[in-house]
Amino acid sequence: MSTFVTQKVPTYYNFAGGEWTESTSNELIESYNPATGDLFSYSQKSNVRDVTAAIESVRHAFLTSDWAVNPKRRYEALLALAENITKNLERLSRILTIDQGKTIRESRGELAGCIDTLKYFAGAARTVFGRSMQLEPANFGVIVKEPIGVVGIISPWNWPALLMVRELAPALAAGNGVIVKPASLTPSISAEIFKLIAEIPHFPKGIVSLITGPGREIGAAMAASEKIDMISFTGDTATGKSIMETGAKNIKKIALELGGKSPNIVFEDANLDKAIPIIGRSIFISAGQICMAGSRVIIEESIKDTVVQRLKEYAEQLKVDNGLLETSDMGPLVSQSQLDIVQGYCDLGRQEGTIVTGGERLTGGSHDLGYYFQPTIIDGLASDSRVMQEEIFGPVLAVQTFSSEEEALHLANDSDFGLSAGVWTSNLNRAMRLSKGIKAGTVWINTYNKNFPEAEFGGYKQSGLGRTRGVDGLMEYCETKHVHIEVEEPGEEV
Repeated sequence: MSTFVTQKVPTYYNFAGGEWTESTSNELIESYNPATGDLFSYSQKSNVRDVTAAIESVRHAFLTSDWAVNPKRRYEALLALAENITKNLERLSRILTIDQGKTIRESRGELAGCIDTLKYFAGAARTVFGRSMQLEPANFGVIVKEPIGVVGIISPWNWPALLMVRELAPALAAGNGVIVKPASLTPSISAEIFKLIAEIPHFPKGIVSLITGPGREIGAAMAASEKIDMISFTGDTATGKSIMETGAKNIKKIALELGGKSPNIVFEDANLDKAIPIIGRSIFISAGQICMAGSRVIIEESIKDTVVQRLKEYAEQLKVDNGLLETSDMGPLVSQSQLDIVQGYCDLGRQEGTIVTGGERLTGGSHDLGYYFQPTIIDGLASDSRVMQEEIFGPVLAVQTFSSEEEALHLANDSDFGLSAGVWTSNLNRAMRLSKGIKAGTVWINTYNKNFPEAEFGGYKQSGLGRTRGVDGLMEYCETKHVHIEVEEPGEEV
């Protein structure tokens, strides 16, 4: 057994009705450390009966507690969770790295993001506001924001802590009850965070639940349940479409953050000393397994060779190793299945274009134990090629070139996705023109992948529906009610 994992393999349970429970299936899911292949944890392989019971407990707590009408209680609960994560940051970072494979530095950053998000929405819980308006001389309208009810959150495996908390925090801040289903590949960090939730008395018993199990069964049951009022899903576009289809049968509200094929557009006047490491990090962070990965770089023809060479040098100096090593720049892919997908796209890129660097699994020594892949750059691909158009979810950067601003904009928008984009230029007027023309939910100018809980995030086109973070992210979890008041004039009283 590897020295990077403890000898004892923990078993995680469901958390429902304020209690830790086993699944009625009496089956467990095994989770493995993607860096070493070691068995890391067991979690419950829940079934429809388990998720139905959890939904009932959340709905009961929502209807019988003061959670929906006590913003101060919600503020105190979320702030306490932020404090608990802060106290356990290093321990949780290690678990997250073993659970998912990312570097320990990335794990610390992800959990710091959880803390910041919880603190932001703790404050926001006390600022859920509507508005009033005069409609006629004797008629007034009051617009009220109310919690939706029971929210189901289906979170992904790539940023399993932050992307769960990013939805959990505003859903709870708005006054909803919540049931969370984490990805089966990375259940451990979610269960550890729920252990911290269980310690906090401000949460009413049963108001928030965790159910682990296969997405096709548990996620589908959540989407179909008439007792869940909203589903928030983060993941691939195909699954998002399926959830929309299922949820439409009972007109459930759906929020989706889906795939991306995001470009970095580099103009001749860009500051390359700043741009190169940020563009490189945008695709190689978390081994490219992030929805907003800068997986396309669109370069002005006059500087194409320089940019590609410098990105090649950046990729080749990265240290790819076990994420628990402080010296690691990139960890492994999450699973053999994901590695096979990435390898398949690189093989296709080799046939249709040119591999500038990488393109193969890393082998030899400790690399043989895990799912390590070389940071990869592919040039010479047609715009309509699969490698250029489809989300790979791996450390693979595809190169395109342009000769005019109009062509750069066309290439940036030549995608079914529209999650994010980066523009690199010293010409502010050009940057603002492109930011207006690019069909994406976030456009970064002379930077990339800067995210804050105050600033909304979400996608255009097939990258999703709705927004997370910010005021819009809070209101996503609210219903809007119009209360109409007609004031009787003097002498009209009956």
